[in-house]
Parts: sequence; C-alpha cells; structure tokens
Amino acid sequence: MEETATVRDGQFLRPNVRRPVRGPEGFQEMLKKTLHVSLHLLLLAFFSLMGHRMYVRLLEDPLFRVREVEVEGCQKVPRENLLSLARVEGMPNLFTVKLKEIAKRLETHPWIEYVVVRKAFPNKISIQIKERKPIAILQLEELYYIDSKGMIFSRVGDGDGFNYPFLTGLKRPSLEKDSEEAQRLITKALELLLTGARETAPPLGDISEIQMDPTYGIRYFTKADGVKINVGWDHYEEKLKRLSLIWSDLEKRGISAASIDSSDLNSIVVKKASRGGERVRRESQGGQERSDSGRAGHRDHQDLHRRRRSG
Repeated sequence: MEETATVRDGQFLRPNVRRPVRGPEGFQEMLKKTLHVSLHLLLLAFFSLMGHRMYVRLLEDPLFRVREVEVEGCQKVPRENLLSLARVEGMPNLFTVKLKEIAKRLETHPWIEYVVVRKAFPNKISIQIKERKPIAILQLEELYYIDSKGMIFSRVGDGDGFNYPFLTGLKRPSLEKDSEEAQRLITKALELLLTGARETAPPLGDISEIQMDPTYGIRYFTKADGVKINVGWDHYEEKLKRLSLIWSDLEKRGISAASIDSSDLNSIVVKKASRGGERVRRESQGGQERSDSGRAGHRDHQDLHRRRRSG
C-alpha cells in the first residue's frame, strides 16, 4: 500500500490512500457474520416468546393457586389475626404472591419479632414467626411488656397475665424528655434480671419488682416476703452470689431479713425483720448489730401488687 502527501499553496492536503478492493471472499465473510448475528437474535426472540407463553400458562393453571397458608410459631398471637394481616385472599396464583409484602405486614404486629415467609409448591404458603418474649412489665401511666432487648412492645391487656417482675420508677414524661437516662436505667434493671435468671437460689429466683432510681441505682423486692434488696449500679453477678450465701446463712440461723443493702460490694448491710416494733441492722463484715425502729417493708410491697391486680 502506497501513501502520498502533497503541499499546495503552503497547506497539507489529505493523503491519497489506495483502498483495497473487496473481492468475493470478503463479501462472503461479511454475509456469514450477518447470518450469525441474525440467528442469535432469532433464537433469543423465540425463547422469549416461549418463556412468556409458558409463564402465562402457569398463571392460568389452577394447580398453582394457593389453597393453604401454614402458620408456625404463634403462641400469644391468634392464628386468625396473622392470616388477617397476611391478606392472602381469593386463592391467588403462587407465582404472583409477593412474599416481602406479606412479611412486612406481619411484622407490624407488636408481638412479632421477625417472620419468614416461603412458597411451598405447588399451592401452599408457609409462614414461620418468632414472637417477642416478655421478660418484665414496665410500669408507666399504664403497664407495658418489655423484652430482654429493652423493647417496649405492647400494652398489658385486661386479660393478660401479670406473672412477670415489675419495673418501676419511670414516668412517661421522663422517658420522653431524657430517653438516654431512661434507657440506661432500663438496661441496668434488665441486666440485674437476666443475671438473676441464671441463679435459682433465693433471693435471686423470685424477684417481684425492680425499682429504678437515677440517684441510688437498682433495688428489687422478693416475691414471697417483699424483702427490699439494694444492688446499686454494678457488679451484679458477684453481689448476687454473696447475697445467696448471706441468705442461706440467715435461714440457717432462723433470721428474717426486712432489707439488704449490697450497693457496696465490700460491705453488705442486713436489716432484720422487726420483733416487738424493732428492727436490727447488722454489718455483714464487722458482725456488729444495733437496733433501729421501723416497719416491715414487704407489707407495703404486697399491698402494691394487690392494688395492681385489683385495678
């Protein structure tokens, strides 16, 4: 191939290029490529058309109409309520059912923590739910269930049970005004409750009420005798272990406690139940005792729960 350039009047002109002349072989190669691309496009159109027709037939086939909705894991929430939320009505075709929308509607129920929805071919939808498990009842102006994660998820109904420890000491205005402080108190109360749940020995396994105080920390009452036990802000596991030993020692000696202050891990103070209008205070380390007048705190605690149940 030759290429030449000429200069006229001081300007370069476009080079003269000798282009190769296509012969019969070049034309056949171009025709082969065109046929190859056309064949691929034809096959793509054919399979798209067949797929669309097959999809339409599947949508019209009665075999794939939803005939059963299976629900597993519901204990608190009635199955009828879940089916109403799922809104799988009119025997829709299984291919048209949108599982994410069903799951989203179900998760709006306060008792449902999460849900898994699956298609079970040819004609069934499977719904598996995990309900929230209340660990305590939070007392505000009304009573609310709260789970181990601190989620306040449902108001306690008139027909619901009260067989959970009560968390007291918070009011709704303080919860809304200083949510961080309120959450800190709730977290500490649940920390104590979960730590105590791992222990079965008295006075750990029968917590009736946990009071949350932003100044003095956490204190709780036993269910049987209403003994007030102050545990402060920290070291709950070690404090509960020492409390268990002290409680066993008091039982062996036939001593009934009215309150125990274990806010200081190194100095646990026990106040004996009053005899003849008098109460005795004892330092657990020094073993010294002195008299102190007062009334038994468990009576007030028992009256409090009677009023809650009657109300």
